[in-house]
Amino acid sequence: MIKNWLQEVERKHHINILFATETGSRAWGGATEQSDYDVRFIFKHQDIKKYLSLTKVQGTIDFQSPFDAQGWDVFKAFTLMQKSNPSLLEWAVSPILYRDEDQFSKKLCTLVEESYSLFSLFQHYIHLMARNLKEIRDKDFNEHRQKQLIQATRAFLLAKTILFTRTVPFDALYSSFAGMVPDKNGLVSFYNELMTAKKKQHVVHSDIIKDSIILLETELVVLEKHSHDLPRGKNITDKLDQWIWKLLHISE
Repeated sequence: MIKNWLQEVERKHHINILFATETGSRAWGGATEQSDYDVRFIFKHQDIKKYLSLTKVQGTIDFQSPFDAQGWDVFKAFTLMQKSNPSLLEWAVSPILYRDEDQFSKKLCTLVEESYSLFSLFQHYIHLMARNLKEIRDKDFNEHRQKQLIQATRAFLLAKTILFTRTVPFDALYSSFAGMVPDKNGLVSFYNELMTAKKKQHVVHSDIIKDSIILLETELVVLEKHSHDLPRGKNITDKLDQWIWKLLHISE
Protein backbone atom coordinates (compact mmCIF):
# COMPACT_ATOMS: atom_id res chain seq x y z
CA MET A 1 0.00 0.00 0.00
CA ILE A 2 2.56 2.60 1.10
CA LYS A 3 5.24 1.28 -1.25
CA ASN A 4 2.87 1.71 -4.21
CA TRP A 5 1.97 5.20 -3.00
CA LEU A 6 5.67 6.15 -2.89
CA GLN A 7 5.99 5.14 -6.53
CA GLU A 8 3.04 7.41 -7.39
CA VAL A 9 4.73 10.29 -5.54
CA GLU A 10 7.90 9.72 -7.54
CA ARG A 11 5.99 9.87 -10.85
CA LYS A 12 3.95 12.93 -9.91
CA HIS A 13 6.82 14.99 -8.52
CA HIS A 14 9.62 13.71 -10.79
CA ILE A 15 11.78 12.61 -7.91
CA ASN A 16 13.63 9.50 -6.77
CA ILE A 17 12.90 8.48 -3.18
CA LEU A 18 16.11 7.21 -1.61
CA PHE A 19 14.76 6.34 1.80
CA ALA A 20 11.31 6.13 3.40
CA THR A 21 10.34 5.18 6.91
CA GLU A 22 7.57 5.17 9.52
CA THR A 23 7.71 7.45 12.54
CA GLY A 24 5.36 8.10 15.43
CA SER A 25 3.36 5.57 17.40
CA ARG A 26 3.52 2.77 14.84
CA ALA A 27 7.30 2.86 15.04
CA TRP A 28 7.66 3.21 18.82
CA GLY A 29 5.00 0.68 19.73
CA GLY A 30 2.06 2.79 20.83
CA ALA A 31 -0.25 2.38 17.85
CA THR A 32 -3.95 1.60 18.06
CA GLU A 33 -6.33 0.64 15.26
CA GLN A 34 -7.06 4.33 14.76
CA SER A 35 -3.43 5.43 14.52
CA ASP A 36 -2.36 7.27 11.38
CA TYR A 37 0.60 6.31 9.25
CA ASP A 38 3.42 8.84 9.64
CA VAL A 39 5.62 8.46 6.56
CA ARG A 40 8.89 10.35 6.19
CA PHE A 41 11.25 10.18 3.22
CA ILE A 42 14.37 11.64 1.62
CA PHE A 43 14.43 12.26 -2.13
CA LYS A 44 16.45 13.73 -4.98
CA HIS A 45 15.07 15.50 -8.04
CA GLN A 46 15.39 13.45 -11.21
CA ASP A 47 16.48 16.43 -13.29
CA ILE A 48 19.89 17.52 -12.01
CA LYS A 49 19.43 20.93 -13.70
CA LYS A 50 16.96 21.83 -10.95
CA TYR A 51 19.95 22.09 -8.61
CA LEU A 52 21.65 24.50 -11.04
CA SER A 53 18.70 26.83 -11.59
CA LEU A 54 18.10 30.37 -10.33
CA THR A 55 14.73 29.08 -9.13
CA LYS A 56 15.15 27.59 -5.69
CA VAL A 57 14.71 23.83 -5.69
CA GLN A 58 11.71 22.38 -3.85
CA GLY A 59 13.17 21.19 -0.55
CA THR A 60 10.08 19.80 1.17
CA ILE A 61 7.01 17.88 -0.01
CA ASP A 62 4.07 17.58 2.39
CA PHE A 63 0.95 15.42 2.33
CA GLN A 64 -2.12 15.33 4.55
CA SER A 65 -3.66 12.26 2.91
CA PRO A 66 -3.84 9.37 2.37
CA PHE A 67 -1.01 9.43 4.92
CA ASP A 68 0.58 12.04 7.16
CA ALA A 69 3.75 12.30 5.09
CA GLN A 70 6.69 14.61 4.54
CA GLY A 71 9.72 14.34 2.29
CA TRP A 72 13.00 16.25 2.38
CA ASP A 73 15.28 16.85 -0.57
CA VAL A 74 18.72 15.39 0.03
CA PHE A 75 20.31 18.86 0.25
CA LYS A 76 17.85 19.91 2.93
CA ALA A 77 18.34 16.62 4.78
CA PHE A 78 22.12 16.84 4.78
CA THR A 79 22.10 20.52 5.77
CA LEU A 80 19.98 19.57 8.79
CA MET A 81 22.26 16.63 9.48
CA GLN A 82 25.13 19.08 9.98
CA LYS A 83 23.01 20.60 12.76
CA SER A 84 22.49 17.22 14.50
CA ASN A 85 18.82 17.14 13.54
CA PRO A 86 17.05 14.61 15.81
CA SER A 87 14.34 13.77 13.26
CA LEU A 88 16.92 12.36 10.86
CA LEU A 89 18.30 10.21 13.65
CA GLU A 90 14.83 8.87 14.48
CA TRP A 91 14.04 8.25 10.81
CA ALA A 92 17.29 6.36 10.27
CA VAL A 93 16.73 3.81 13.04
CA SER A 94 12.98 3.33 12.70
CA PRO A 95 12.07 -0.39 12.79
CA ILE A 96 9.67 0.13 9.85
CA LEU A 97 11.33 0.92 6.51
CA TYR A 98 9.42 1.34 3.24
CA ARG A 99 12.41 2.19 1.04
CA ASP A 100 16.14 1.91 1.73
CA GLU A 101 18.09 2.32 -1.48
CA ASP A 102 21.70 1.14 -1.32
CA GLN A 103 21.51 0.85 2.51
CA PHE A 104 20.80 4.55 2.84
CA SER A 105 19.74 4.19 6.49
CA LYS A 106 22.97 2.41 7.42
CA LYS A 107 25.04 5.21 5.89
CA LEU A 108 22.96 7.79 7.75
CA CYS A 109 23.55 6.01 11.04
CA THR A 110 27.29 5.80 10.43
CA LEU A 111 27.55 9.54 9.82
CA VAL A 112 25.22 10.36 12.70
CA GLU A 113 27.40 8.37 15.07
CA GLU A 114 30.50 10.12 13.78
CA SER A 115 29.24 13.69 13.76
CA TYR A 116 26.22 14.35 15.97
CA SER A 117 26.39 16.70 18.93
CA LEU A 118 25.23 14.82 22.01
CA PHE A 119 24.71 18.16 23.73
CA SER A 120 22.33 19.31 20.98
CA LEU A 121 20.40 16.03 21.10
CA PHE A 122 20.12 16.27 24.87
CA GLN A 123 18.83 19.84 24.64
CA HIS A 124 16.27 18.85 22.01
CA TYR A 125 14.78 16.11 24.14
CA ILE A 126 14.60 18.12 27.36
CA HIS A 127 12.90 20.98 25.51
CA LEU A 128 10.47 18.51 23.93
CA MET A 129 9.74 17.15 27.39
CA ALA A 130 9.17 20.63 28.86
CA ARG A 131 6.89 21.66 26.00
CA ASN A 132 4.66 18.61 26.42
CA LEU A 133 4.52 18.92 30.20
CA LYS A 134 3.44 22.56 29.88
CA GLU A 135 0.47 21.41 27.80
CA ILE A 136 -0.58 18.92 30.50
CA ARG A 137 0.05 20.76 33.75
CA ASP A 138 -3.06 21.75 35.73
CA LYS A 139 -5.46 20.52 33.04
CA ASP A 140 -7.96 17.68 32.91
CA PHE A 141 -6.22 14.46 31.95
CA ASN A 142 -7.59 12.72 28.87
CA GLU A 143 -6.42 10.48 26.03
CA HIS A 144 -4.80 13.33 24.12
CA ARG A 145 -2.88 14.58 27.18
CA GLN A 146 -1.86 11.02 27.97
CA LYS A 147 -0.19 10.92 24.54
CA GLN A 148 1.61 14.17 25.41
CA LEU A 149 2.75 12.69 28.70
CA ILE A 150 4.10 9.66 26.83
CA GLN A 151 6.05 12.00 24.57
CA ALA A 152 7.38 13.92 27.58
CA THR A 153 8.43 10.78 29.45
CA ARG A 154 10.01 9.26 26.35
CA ALA A 155 11.94 12.49 25.72
CA PHE A 156 13.16 12.56 29.32
CA LEU A 157 14.33 8.93 29.13
CA LEU A 158 16.16 9.59 25.86
CA ALA A 159 17.90 12.61 27.40
CA LYS A 160 18.84 10.48 30.39
CA THR A 161 20.14 7.73 28.10
CA ILE A 162 22.33 10.21 26.22
CA LEU A 163 23.80 11.51 29.47
CA PHE A 164 24.23 8.05 30.99
CA THR A 165 25.79 6.32 27.96
CA ARG A 166 27.53 9.32 26.33
CA THR A 167 26.52 7.93 22.93
CA VAL A 168 23.83 8.52 20.31
CA PRO A 169 20.82 6.57 21.67
CA PHE A 170 20.29 4.27 18.67
CA ASP A 171 19.10 1.29 20.73
CA ALA A 172 16.91 3.32 23.06
CA LEU A 173 14.86 5.23 20.50
CA TYR A 174 12.33 2.49 19.81
CA SER A 175 12.70 0.49 23.00
CA SER A 176 10.91 0.08 26.32
CA PHE A 177 14.02 1.59 28.01
CA ALA A 178 14.25 -1.47 30.28
CA GLY A 179 17.91 -1.94 31.18
CA MET A 180 18.96 1.17 29.29
CA VAL A 181 19.32 3.47 32.31
CA PRO A 182 19.01 3.15 36.10
CA ASP A 183 15.36 3.37 37.15
CA LYS A 184 15.44 4.17 40.86
CA ASN A 185 12.39 6.44 40.60
CA GLY A 186 10.33 4.09 38.45
CA LEU A 187 10.00 6.36 35.40
CA VAL A 188 10.82 3.52 33.00
CA SER A 189 8.04 1.48 34.53
CA PHE A 190 5.75 4.50 34.40
CA TYR A 191 6.52 4.99 30.69
CA ASN A 192 5.63 1.38 29.94
CA GLU A 193 2.45 1.68 31.99
CA LEU A 194 1.44 4.67 29.86
CA MET A 195 2.27 2.79 26.66
CA THR A 196 0.18 -0.21 27.70
CA ALA A 197 -2.74 2.05 28.53
CA LYS A 198 -2.49 3.82 25.17
CA LYS A 199 -2.49 0.58 23.19
CA LYS A 200 -5.56 -0.59 25.13
CA GLN A 201 -7.15 2.84 24.62
CA HIS A 202 -7.38 3.35 28.37
CA VAL A 203 -6.40 6.46 30.34
CA VAL A 204 -4.30 5.99 33.48
CA HIS A 205 -5.74 7.25 36.76
CA SER A 206 -5.26 10.99 37.05
CA ASP A 207 -4.15 10.76 40.72
CA ILE A 208 -0.64 9.68 39.69
CA ILE A 209 -0.19 12.27 36.95
CA LYS A 210 0.62 15.31 39.11
CA ASP A 211 3.25 13.40 41.12
CA SER A 212 4.78 12.00 37.93
CA ILE A 213 5.10 15.46 36.39
CA ILE A 214 6.79 16.79 39.55
CA LEU A 215 9.17 13.82 39.52
CA LEU A 216 10.06 14.33 35.85
CA GLU A 217 10.80 18.01 36.41
CA THR A 218 12.85 17.32 39.53
CA GLU A 219 14.89 14.63 37.76
CA LEU A 220 15.45 16.94 34.80
CA VAL A 221 17.10 19.58 36.99
CA VAL A 222 19.56 16.93 38.14
CA LEU A 223 20.32 15.83 34.58
CA GLU A 224 20.93 19.35 33.33
CA LYS A 225 23.62 19.93 35.94
CA HIS A 226 25.71 17.17 34.35
CA SER A 227 25.02 17.87 30.67
CA HIS A 228 27.33 20.78 29.91
CA ASP A 229 30.37 18.65 29.07
CA LEU A 230 28.55 16.49 26.52
CA PRO A 231 30.41 16.36 23.15
CA ARG A 232 29.45 19.08 20.64
CA GLY A 233 29.89 16.99 17.50
CA LYS A 234 32.13 17.02 14.44
CA ASN A 235 32.00 18.73 11.05
CA ILE A 236 31.63 16.22 8.18
CA THR A 237 30.81 18.59 5.29
CA ASP A 238 33.35 16.93 2.99
CA LYS A 239 31.81 13.47 3.49
CA LEU A 240 28.29 14.78 2.92
CA ASP A 241 29.42 16.56 -0.25
CA GLN A 242 30.97 13.34 -1.52
CA TRP A 243 27.77 11.43 -0.81
CA ILE A 244 25.59 14.03 -2.58
CA TRP A 245 27.86 14.01 -5.64
CA LYS A 246 27.62 10.24 -5.77
CA LEU A 247 23.81 10.32 -5.46
CA LEU A 248 23.61 12.88 -8.29
CA HIS A 249 26.15 10.94 -10.40
CA ILE A 250 28.56 13.86 -10.55
CA SER A 251 32.17 12.98 -11.25
CA GLU A 252 34.85 14.55 -9.09
